[in-house]
Amino acid sequence: MQPLISPVDHESRTNSYRAEEENRGTEATPLLQRFPRYQGNDNHYRTRAVVSLLLLILLSGIVIGTYLLIIQSRSENVLPPIEEPERYVSRLQWDKNKEVNQLNLVPQLKKDTVIIVQTDTEQCDGIKTCSMLLNSMQENGTLLQYNFLVSPDGESFEALGWRRNSIIFPKYSTNALVLAFIGNYTQEAPSSAQVMQAKIFLENSISQEHLDLNFNIIGKKTKEFPKYLFIELSKLPQWNKQLSDMD
Repeated sequence: MQPLISPVDHESRTNSYRAEEENRGTEATPLLQRFPRYQGNDNHYRTRAVVSLLLLILLSGIVIGTYLLIIQSRSENVLPPIEEPERYVSRLQWDKNKEVNQLNLVPQLKKDTVIIVQTDTEQCDGIKTCSMLLNSMQENGTLLQYNFLVSPDGESFEALGWRRNSIIFPKYSTNALVLAFIGNYTQEAPSSAQVMQAKIFLENSISQEHLDLNFNIIGKKTKEFPKYLFIELSKLPQWNKQLSDMD
């Protein structure tokens, strides 16, 4: 009697089943490779790190911006730093009559206003020449009613000084300093040395506590209108256009 399945058929079927399993394995393998193992935790930590870094940068920018705004607001009324020393000439160095001693001293107080004028005279250069000019200006017995003067070559000359009030502008005499630019500036601008020395004088006046930090600069006419002097000094942040004389 012959078996129902011959050994040959059984072997061929077995080989066929193996081939099908292998084919299934090769078909499944690419599917596994297309979908790698889930790495959600790594991506989550990476995202949090990036977001944290961006927030830190943003907060740093806000802090720095706020700080710069505060510094800018505080410095709006402050003269820029100047490295050059002040060239100062005391009254004793130029006044041959020593007439300033006739005036009484007033209490030392910080002034809050600087009044800019011109002397309406010729210009001068050097201590000797300017001293001659200043002495000639008071030869008629009239005391120079300026607190300080600035020469075209960049020197500060003491007149009334800090503790004597000028009577040129009675409205401001108590709280103001009168700073005169030697010369006439109706047709020409003051020299760069003269403007620089005025800035140095004002800066030193603040540091020596003669002048309030939040002071005003006012331009006033005495005889002729110093148009180009006012144009130059109006560039300073302390310039008060409303209180200054206009052409």
